[in-house]
Amino acid sequence: LFYALSDAASLPLFLASMAFNMAMGLLIERAHAGRKALLALGVAGNLGFLGWSKYTGFLASQIPGLEFLAGTGPSAMPLGVSFFTFSALAYLVDIFRGSVRAQTDPLRFGLFLAFFPKVTAGPIARFPDMDGEPGRMTLENLREGLARVGVGLAKKVLVAGTLAPVADAAFGAAPGRLDMGTAWLGLFCYSLQLNFDYPYSSQSVREFWRRWHMTLSSWFRDYLYIPLGGGRVAPWKVQRNLLIVFVLCGLWHGASWSFVAWGLWHGVFLAMERTRLGRAIDGLPRPARHLYALAAVGLGWVFFRAPTLDAAFSYLQAMFSFGFDGFAYTWLVRVNREFLLMAAVACAGCFPLIPWLAARLGPLRPAAGALVPPALLALAVMQLAAGTHSPFI
Repeated sequence: LFYALSDAASLPLFLASMAFNMAMGLLIERAHAGRKALLALGVAGNLGFLGWSKYTGFLASQIPGLEFLAGTGPSAMPLGVSFFTFSALAYLVDIFRGSVRAQTDPLRFGLFLAFFPKVTAGPIARFPDMDGEPGRMTLENLREGLARVGVGLAKKVLVAGTLAPVADAAFGAAPGRLDMGTAWLGLFCYSLQLNFDYPYSSQSVREFWRRWHMTLSSWFRDYLYIPLGGGRVAPWKVQRNLLIVFVLCGLWHGASWSFVAWGLWHGVFLAMERTRLGRAIDGLPRPARHLYALAAVGLGWVFFRAPTLDAAFSYLQAMFSFGFDGFAYTWLVRVNREFLLMAAVACAGCFPLIPWLAARLGPLRPAAGALVPPALLALAVMQLAAGTHSPFI
């Protein structure tokens, strides 16, 4: 129902993918011979569906000889196609490996793929993580769940939503019209819109990837990097594997060369960190390692956020132009007390400062836990009701 209300036109495609993967799972589990061929068929079917849904226009416009693909894909990319396709791929591989039993109940399998909190924007759920009998509903469970909703919605609406217009204005500026100050401020705001497990506390790019988009990182590790040989092969092959994985990781995020460049950027840093230079960086003082990781990750966001590769290079040029014409206007129009407050909250939220403070509240902790999340939820709902800027990320 949620999927139909969100993207009714793509519902038949989603149901077709669901039926295909349920059938392939049963065939792989029950086959006595040719299981590898069946797995290959299942993988090819899913990747073909993902490519047709998401990349036909990109391939047609970028690769000579593939012009015939133009217009052959769906009119709009199916909602959450990257997430539910990768979940389905993991399901088939896990059945082949014997770690998961194939599902015979279409409702149970459909719930696994279509579960509404994660179908639109992840995480990439694996079947073992969602399998099992549901727990008993209690008032304590309800309280904890509503607290998560309140805090999470406040992060999205109050913090990220306040910073987003500044990032949008900076990355949407016409080439040559962006000053250095606005460019850095826009990158600062966009970086703070994206957060997982305190990724900006990292002291290396490899630590960043353990903290950022953890389900995507583990998916590529378990289903691509390790099958390619992982870190158990010759050093040059390890670096090759990292480059392959992260170029594909970039392409998974979107069909453009800027995403490929972002993936390659991270792949190069991860490969470098396995060399003598990387070991030298590991020996630096903690603040220097932190600054290195912030610089590497932050500059990479330019490729991730810019609409095209040319726009990314233009943005980087503006960041180091040492020209500030226009920054006074940005500060006057975009920066107010609400922005400064939310920027400070976002910076504090990049580190486990709030849990550290909560642990030291002593007898006041239960009261804070009971009062703060509902207050945040109320503020977030009021902000939504006001119809303020709230982009989807």
